[in-house]
Amino acid sequence: MIFKDYLIAIDLDGTLIANFDEADKKSLRYLKKLAKTNTVVIATGRPLRSSKYYYNLMKLKTPIINYNGALIQNPYDQSFPKYSIKIDKALLINFVIDNNDIIHTLFCEIDDDIYLDRNFDYAYPYLHTEGGNLITGSISKTLLDDPNGAVVFAKAGSEERLIKYAQANFNEKIKIRIWHTKDIVIAELHNPLINKGNALKKVCDYYSIAHDKTIAIGDGNNDLEMIKFAKYGVAMANAVPELIEIANYKTKSIDENGVFHFLKNFKDFQK
Repeated sequence: MIFKDYLIAIDLDGTLIANFDEADKKSLRYLKKLAKTNTVVIATGRPLRSSKYYYNLMKLKTPIINYNGALIQNPYDQSFPKYSIKIDKALLINFVIDNNDIIHTLFCEIDDDIYLDRNFDYAYPYLHTEGGNLITGSISKTLLDDPNGAVVFAKAGSEERLIKYAQANFNEKIKIRIWHTKDIVIAELHNPLINKGNALKKVCDYYSIAHDKTIAIGDGNNDLEMIKFAKYGVAMANAVPELIEIANYKTKSIDENGVFHFLKNFKDFQK
């Protein structure tokens, strides 16, 4: 049974996409079907240029949430207010200088301009350079304005130092979120106002969608606030433990078409 009038927020990487470009086509097809009677919204850490393909594949005309909520816009509706939240360029530059001995590189973005502090092979899959203008060099010299956020690649074992630096020097103006700590530390620097939960609330308020009509599905630490916000907060089976712990529901992994499985059987979860 196809349901209607819900806001369905979907993460991309780890939820609909594996290994950066392996799409869960079955789930995408079902979301395209649901988009005819519901407000389907992509909520991702990716920039618009690397998420619009999937947006268009589902034939969406809704707002899209990029940079984990730092940028919200509707590519097809200019009347929708564009939200853009940034971080302080000066604090970011000092962060790189003060931690130069442990940081491999860092990148940040302004619109479709990508600023990469220095070349580092591990970072390139995260850049999504297609459709963007890549500028490489010390951000102290190349960065022209405040960016929406930044992604840092640092030496393994450095997460505690990075967290302590952020707490001591950013004065609550920038928050740090650690993504991965196995072979390398990947950290996101973001404005404290930014998270997918706040972004979803803006979309709900704009379209007057009741909280009881909200579904969110994700897999990562950057999905925590979104899953907490939604009435039906769903963690993928492949999600990080912190997300599984706070989610109301758990679906199958991305390899098992988890998004499709939950939405196809949504009436059973409503009981």
